Amino acid sequence: MNREPFVHLHVRSGFSFGFGVARPGELVGAAAGMGMRSLALTDRDGLYGIPRFLEAADGAGILPIVGAEVSTEGGHLVLLAESMDGYRSLCRLITQYRTSSEDRRRPTCPLPTLAGHNEGLVCLTGAVPFGLLPRLVLNNRREEAIGVLRSLLEAFEGRLYVELTDDETAAGRRNVGKVASFAREAGVPAVATGEVAYISPADHRLHEVLVASANLTALPGPEYRPTDRLHLRSAGEMRRLFAGYPDALANAATVAERCAGTVGLLGTVHMPQAILPAGKTAGKVLLELTVAGARRRYAKGGEPSVDEIKGRLKRELACIEALGFAPYFLIAHEAREIAKSKGIPVSGRGSAANSLVSYCLGLTQPEPFGNRLLFERFLHEERKDPPDVDLDFCSVRRDEVRFEMIRRYEHCGVAEAATVQTMSLRGGVRVAARALGHPPREIDELSRNVPTRFKDRNKVYVSLSGWEESLAEPAMKGHPLQDLERYRLLLEISAGLSGRIKEGGTHSGGMVFGTAEHHLSELVPLEPSGTEGLLRCQYDKDDLERVGLPKLDLLCLRMHTALHKAGVFASERLGRRVDPYDPPPEDKKTYALIRTGLNAGMFQLESPGQMHLSRRLRPRRFADLVAQISLFRPGPVRGDLITPYVMRRNSRESYSVILPELEEALRPTYGILVFQEQ
Repeated sequence: MNREPFVHLHVRSGFSFGFGVARPGELVGAAAGMGMRSLALTDRDGLYGIPRFLEAADGAGILPIVGAEVSTEGGHLVLLAESMDGYRSLCRLITQYRTSSEDRRRPTCPLPTLAGHNEGLVCLTGAVPFGLLPRLVLNNRREEAIGVLRSLLEAFEGRLYVELTDDETAAGRRNVGKVASFAREAGVPAVATGEVAYISPADHRLHEVLVASANLTALPGPEYRPTDRLHLRSAGEMRRLFAGYPDALANAATVAERCAGTVGLLGTVHMPQAILPAGKTAGKVLLELTVAGARRRYAKGGEPSVDEIKGRLKRELACIEALGFAPYFLIAHEAREIAKSKGIPVSGRGSAANSLVSYCLGLTQPEPFGNRLLFERFLHEERKDPPDVDLDFCSVRRDEVRFEMIRRYEHCGVAEAATVQTMSLRGGVRVAARALGHPPREIDELSRNVPTRFKDRNKVYVSLSGWEESLAEPAMKGHPLQDLERYRLLLEISAGLSGRIKEGGTHSGGMVFGTAEHHLSELVPLEPSGTEGLLRCQYDKDDLERVGLPKLDLLCLRMHTALHKAGVFASERLGRRVDPYDPPPEDKKTYALIRTGLNAGMFQLESPGQMHLSRRLRPRRFADLVAQISLFRPGPVRGDLITPYVMRRNSRESYSVILPELEEALRPTYGILVFQEQ
């Protein structure tokens, strides 16, 4: 009996939106638990889950195989990368057909397109019965099947396999035999795969519901499969299932050996290509811009000293140069300069404010020395994470900057980052209710007032016990779902769906750029974003960081728009120019208003929580506001640090620092850790 280690080569995760159930990490964990040494991920028309799949595989000691299920007009193919060239081919191919397909929801790849993007790829002819070749064979369209096979052999010479899958139905077994016979007659090797859509047979109901939801129908959905055997089978199960096809089992191991572990995306940073003057390096241009900016910023002299400024700039620039991040800073500076040249309000925020280089380039406004900001919180030579600069623009005119950047960097590729949307408990109720055939009015009633998360915002409902806790919430009193017996199936399905991957979206402003070596479409697949002239990466912001693709956030901020308009109105009324970005420092009337808690329209102080904290803390200077905003973060809130800070700030509680060595760091915040710098 064939005892080659079996490897699944056709596996769909939740990133096959509306089809797959499991997250990539769950699939890797299940495969590792079965003793498998390798696993492929081949989601539909995309590589969305590949970064987290690679990360999970690395942690589990599994050799990953990177691939995709590619839709064509008459079915699908499976393409697997056998090298980094194969990965880049796959990225280009997906970009090509996704950006040119008329139907964005169901893109298809023309067969001739494969010929131009086949380097480093192994091709499987698709699962039985819905794959491209099996569909033709099973519909007795033999001449067309032979024609398709010739085209594929020409594109993938020595790298083509006829895929065999068995869903363990009587019809399925007959179909496998027909496709296997065709492969033998054509002299093309066959390969056994599992056509995985979920981990366990028990997950089949969730798969059915997702398929029905994607097609906005009740159960059973389109292309209903009367089988629960699309699960991640063990090697033993696969050997028993394909005992009559030993060569197909052996070829699965051969393909795995060829492709496993060949795509390495983690641990490398791909810096964008900045536009530079002839004969100058990015480091040289950054030095010149930074020095010029420092002269403007510190023209009045005083503190800090020139030596302190020079010393810190030298240290920061050396770190930036060592990490190779100079081009990123230049592109961020370019976006700011575009805004300034057009009179568009712009400012920076986030950890970039800890950098004196950012301050001198005009990317951020807080002065690092006076505000005791540490560069190491932003960048460090021993931390290889890409930099992350957030620039806020007037919400009405942000796209002027965005599209000018796209125009300038079109040669290397520009796209927005993606987002990954998961299903809330309330969303799960709507999806499950529709699939179970409930009418629209009842669906609205069933989903109304359903909480989406626990009170502590950490735990996602994932089981019926979570539902029981949810139903105990006051908002659910008298809710129809309290009838547990009547709605038990709906509750179980919606609990199983909660937290599952729902669909992809577009980030609010994160832009990603290609490099000098590779167009962006060779580093990540691109697709339409829904905005004319703007493409979207298939990786979200966290996955972009995993694969070392820095994003530059060009964000809309309505407060910029409001401030700009307020400055215009005030200038017209007073007959002189009023700059809303240069208010009098520590204005007493402003702080008196903030202390009332009537903060509607005050950026970052207008939430109910901040209004309440303004009345308690009673801020009197800018440092108080910095602390107030920082206190309203998950760490201080969960650590119950707000009340002690308020008591000490208002001299209603004494304190002492635990160690004398911490006195200097903790004295400004009354002995409490408020800032990451501390």
